[in-house]
Amino acid sequence: MGSALTGPEAVERARRLVPVLAERAAKAEALRRLPDETFADLVASGLFRIIQPRRFGGSELGLLDAYGVINQLSRGCESTGWTYALLTSHQWFLSLFPDQAQREVWEADPDAVMSTSFSGGVPPAPQPGRGWRIGEGTWRFSTGVHHVSWVALLCPVVVSDDGPPDMRFLLVPRPEVEIIEDWRAAGLAGSGSCSVLARDVIVPAHRVLRLADVLAATSPGREVNHGPLYKLPLVGSWQVFLTAPATGIARAAMDAWIARTKSRVHPYTRAPVTSDPAGLAHLGSAAARIEAGETLIQQVARRVTADVESTGGVAEETRARGRRDYAFAVRLCVEAVEELFLAAGASALDESSVIQRCWRDVHAVAQHQANGLDVALRSWGERALGLGDGLRFG
Repeated sequence: MGSALTGPEAVERARRLVPVLAERAAKAEALRRLPDETFADLVASGLFRIIQPRRFGGSELGLLDAYGVINQLSRGCESTGWTYALLTSHQWFLSLFPDQAQREVWEADPDAVMSTSFSGGVPPAPQPGRGWRIGEGTWRFSTGVHHVSWVALLCPVVVSDDGPPDMRFLLVPRPEVEIIEDWRAAGLAGSGSCSVLARDVIVPAHRVLRLADVLAATSPGREVNHGPLYKLPLVGSWQVFLTAPATGIARAAMDAWIARTKSRVHPYTRAPVTSDPAGLAHLGSAAARIEAGETLIQQVARRVTADVESTGGVAEETRARGRRDYAFAVRLCVEAVEELFLAAGASALDESSVIQRCWRDVHAVAQHQANGLDVALRSWGERALGLGDGLRFG
């Protein structure tokens, strides 16, 4: 499994895992994280290495390939698809760190993966000649943290008394933080998105990455990783990983709806449910929304890739439009699953029902801050009216 994969090979490996993941989906929810055997299967498949630079044995595939893999895995187990998407996107983050940090991680273990946390934390204190010290702080939502070797914590670094902090990722070995078992969400329950506690941790300077550089595509990693993937800015590219699970989840819901409807009968008339024209219309409406969402995400991935391949960067207009379309694609998937759920009958409420799990999980995907539709639409509207660049958050 150590050789580089092509895009079709990676998608096919993901497709072959779908039945296995579906069998373990309930176990993942009960554990509140991925089963160890699922993580081992993903490592053995080589799929965690599709974004990893070739110089460390990775496949260095593109955004469209990543989309295809995530879409497939999410059809088997929604929590697995989400966890894989986040951890794989963090392989891209790691490739943006200084070369010394990348070597420290991947030369020791080419299969190493890391989680991140953007939420919470405390300002680190400078340590002359040593780097930075994290006194004590808690960070939330570190998806997949039970299985990783490293954790990147987004920290507010104070650079002046009256200015905003400079947000920086500090890369820490996973054993140096404590996992807080507080993930009790209704959606994506098996993703293990727990909080972490860091206490008295020293982080050397070479394991620090500025968020501003990730946003502007000026990270030090591009000096040693020369592929177009590592020239991409955060906005316009990272959302591929955060939205792809939604289309896979919606597909899983539709597959489950079709399978159960073929054998369902009306509880009172005993007539086949397939004879109900309203149900068929709901199915068609959901399918159209799913396909539209898939098309939007793939179109954005193609645009940002084409921009960086032709000019070495991604135009602001491409990023702003992409941000809008990514978020709208997720909303389409939410609407599709909602329609299927409402047309599935009371039995779809059962804990064993795939449809109700997909309903919870697609809503959880939509709740991620990067998928917030109102902010994305407003920001694009501001750009259209010349009131802003369409890229600001909040």
